[in-house]
Amino acid sequence: MKVVPPMFALAVLAAWSCATAESQGAATLDTKLPVAFGQVSNVVELGDGRVAFADMKSKLFVTADFKSGKIDTLGSRVDSLPMDAPAAQYKFPGWVAHLSGDTIALVDFAGQRTTLWSERGQAIAVLPIPPFAGTAPVLVYDTVGHGYKIDYRDILGGGEPGKVVRPDSIPVLRIALKNYKVDTVAQLRAPEFGSATFGEQVQQAATVFAPNDFFGVLSDGTAWVARGHENRVDWRAPDGTWIRGKGRDYTKIPVTQTDRDRVLAQVRDQGKQYGMPQELKIEYPFADTKPPFDFALARPNGDVWLQRPRSQENAAIVYAVFDRQGSWQRDVAFPAGATLAGFGKGAVVYGTLKEANGLRTVARFKVN
Repeated sequence: MKVVPPMFALAVLAAWSCATAESQGAATLDTKLPVAFGQVSNVVELGDGRVAFADMKSKLFVTADFKSGKIDTLGSRVDSLPMDAPAAQYKFPGWVAHLSGDTIALVDFAGQRTTLWSERGQAIAVLPIPPFAGTAPVLVYDTVGHGYKIDYRDILGGGEPGKVVRPDSIPVLRIALKNYKVDTVAQLRAPEFGSATFGEQVQQAATVFAPNDFFGVLSDGTAWVARGHENRVDWRAPDGTWIRGKGRDYTKIPVTQTDRDRVLAQVRDQGKQYGMPQELKIEYPFADTKPPFDFALARPNGDVWLQRPRSQENAAIVYAVFDRQGSWQRDVAFPAGATLAGFGKGAVVYGTLKEANGLRTVARFKVN
């Protein structure tokens, strides 16, 4: 039997311990807002440290100051939004993006328009983007003059009437905000579909828990694609050069009957607002196992955080972090009840935190 010298063994143990420590991180709570919200969109950090986000439950656009705890409501919510409505009005604020300078964009899901605001909270104008690739809003922007939109028309029935189209890939369009020139900058793998039953009706629906691709951009126009089937992150430089990331093995989590029941309960609950009978027979297509990630968001420095699925719904969420070369760096665990919602300067991240009353507040975390 070969004997390992004690000093060598200690060196190996030290190296292993160091590598393990470097691959693990944690988001620790720094502070939180004193107000709870029904459903928070993403969170955008402003130049002075305040944050902007939408409360999708109360349908309000707000800014908040963690130092003072002050919450300011911007503009006004209206039930009817005519074509010539001023920029300060909205029906259903659902997403916030930071453009160049101190300009932020508010995407109005119900009003099907995007309005521009200053960081001081003043409405500036309506962003007149033509309805490229359908009426779905543009959610992704860089700071060099582009908006980005995934063209879902083919899989949503945008082809010939009566013809079901299932393309292998879906284009991501880049729209120049000055002259509205459009080009394709990426291709995403199309979602998986299966048969869903609603009472006596059978139709195609996206398979629940199947892997999906996610797309995003950095402020300089560098784009990234998180590949759901390969569990990797690819990067596209502004000049069109691609870096293919390295796929990473992961433990597949089975989809349980509890998972299925929870999803169907959510479908029934959401269907109430449309008058769907609660006793209606509903069946959805489900994958056998959960995907490697079910959400993705990028830090300004270029790290892409992939939200790993959980075996238990109330378990703490862990994010796998990939760098700008597409290499996995480490996992970052959030406190139980917390979910990533945005990034700030340095090691600051923002998230929503579940309160005792079931509502959620916005919190600031530090990552070690």
